[in-house]
Amino acid sequence: MDVLVVIGLTWLFLLLLGLAMLRASARAERAAEQRLREQRTARPASERRHRVTTTAVVLATLPFAGAGAAAPDAAAQSCRGARSAPRSSAPAVTLCLINAERRAHGLSPLSANVRLARAAQRHAADMVARAYFSHVSPSGKSFTDRLRRAGYARHCAWAGGETLAWGSGTLQSPASRVAAWLRSPPHRAILLSPSYREAGIGIMAGSPGNAQSGATYVGEFGRRRC
Repeated sequence: MDVLVVIGLTWLFLLLLGLAMLRASARAERAAEQRLREQRTARPASERRHRVTTTAVVLATLPFAGAGAAAPDAAAQSCRGARSAPRSSAPAVTLCLINAERRAHGLSPLSANVRLARAAQRHAADMVARAYFSHVSPSGKSFTDRLRRAGYARHCAWAGGETLAWGSGTLQSPASRVAAWLRSPPHRAILLSPSYREAGIGIMAGSPGNAQSGATYVGEFGRRRC
């Protein structure tokens, strides 16, 4: 009975933690959007005429969402290491799984982009280091800010999307996290969007609530016209 009480309290804590993260994320995103609107309004008319076009889709996955998900066997078998704990090859394996699903739906595969990968890895590392799970950092840096810093969203028309996830134990493998994204309609729409042409995957050891356990995933997806 004591064990059941401990398990119940643990899940209650995780639920409350997830809800708190979502509320903090929503507040930070609203603040970041307000700053972006103010910056755009303050720009000279000549600069606004040359502003790049952006379409950013930012949607987060709850820490314990998709717990029982598993990638299709064919895709997992064709991408070595798909069901293993993340290693140095995990970003490439994750993109392999995503592309396998895109091919199965008649879509062109995404090419790896070093700038998107840089933005993804930085964000994954930052979420683990500062213990948050959001598309907007505690200091107010947004998805758009990350892509600009990485050199992807500068001087070009672009569209982009971002997916987040973390898991521990058997739920930290590339196969588990991709399957969780695919089971979530908003995330699935990003992974299988015909609009995107390239992607970058960042994976950091540790989770937003425990830097010593699990793995945190960030997927950046985009298309540019320069």
